[in-house]
Amino acid sequence: MKKSILLYFGVTILLALNGKQIHAQQDLSNVISADAWIVMDSKTGEILLEKNMNQVDYPASITKILTAIIAIEERDLDELVTVSQHAAATEGSSLMLKEGNQIHLKDLLYGIMLHSGNDGAVAVAEHISQTEEVFAQRMTTFARSKGAKNTNFMNASGLPNSQHYTTVYDMALITRYAMNNPIFKEIVGHKTYKWDEYLWNNDLESHEKEEAKKLGLQWTGEPKIINHNRLLHFYEGATGVKNGFTHEARYTMVGAAQRKETELIAVILRSDNVDTASKDMMNLLDEGFALSVQTEQKELKKNITIREKQSADLSKKQPNKNLSIKRIPFYLIALGIILIVTLLFLIKRMLK
Repeated sequence: MKKSILLYFGVTILLALNGKQIHAQQDLSNVISADAWIVMDSKTGEILLEKNMNQVDYPASITKILTAIIAIEERDLDELVTVSQHAAATEGSSLMLKEGNQIHLKDLLYGIMLHSGNDGAVAVAEHISQTEEVFAQRMTTFARSKGAKNTNFMNASGLPNSQHYTTVYDMALITRYAMNNPIFKEIVGHKTYKWDEYLWNNDLESHEKEEAKKLGLQWTGEPKIINHNRLLHFYEGATGVKNGFTHEARYTMVGAAQRKETELIAVILRSDNVDTASKDMMNLLDEGFALSVQTEQKELKKNITIREKQSADLSKKQPNKNLSIKRIPFYLIALGIILIVTLLFLIKRMLK
């Protein structure tokens, strides 16, 4: 009877907790514009929230997360990268690199992850693998080795290609891996980065000045690139990582944030615009942290219950032991009295 009651309450609690998570996801579906999203616990890999997590779509510039982590792991960041004509001609978001420019790999990675330079991503790919095509094959192999089974890359930048796709789940896995690398985490956590004056030009300055205005940052006039990831500028505890856009992909974003001991990774694909993408990300992280608090409280109550049970079980086993401890003094007293009486008797006989 007792087992049946415990089982009933256990099932009821599990259903209630699951119901809260389902209700949270239903509420989020009403406010989030993205087609697919996920929130993952960075430490455990647990999926806290998701919608269409295995649905393939264009990633846009969040592709560069993989470009950067491969470069960090495989090459010396002090290496000089020479920009090719092919890299300099890459369309889309640009660092305004020119053919023949030489730049340290570390600086180039900051330019890729903060400014989202497509030309920089191609330059890195060619530096490591001679051609972007070969590097893209390496990216796909690398991604699948981390569990990203529904991902295929055709370039290093994220420019649209019918065979260039991923899922929010796969990108969460890739990002979780990358964020464990301290160099990668440091790069994507920078809000700004001082740029080489040799590579600075009017077009780049105009772009960065406009970006500073959008983010409410004061423009000091020094050569610097600004992180386009709004999460870093407006969300408490944000630690990275990358946003993206193409007309084919719409707005994509990978975000990471930490509060106390909890660190979350969230990914969205195909949000309506830059504003909704940022709001989507913040809403997902807010809900993820709320669920994490509930989980922590549940674990705390569980641990307290276990300790209380252990304490109760221990106390049941203690009475006889305690009783024997209490009786020891009486035995010693009795033994002492006997010894004293015997000693007095012997002394008395000796005196006679």
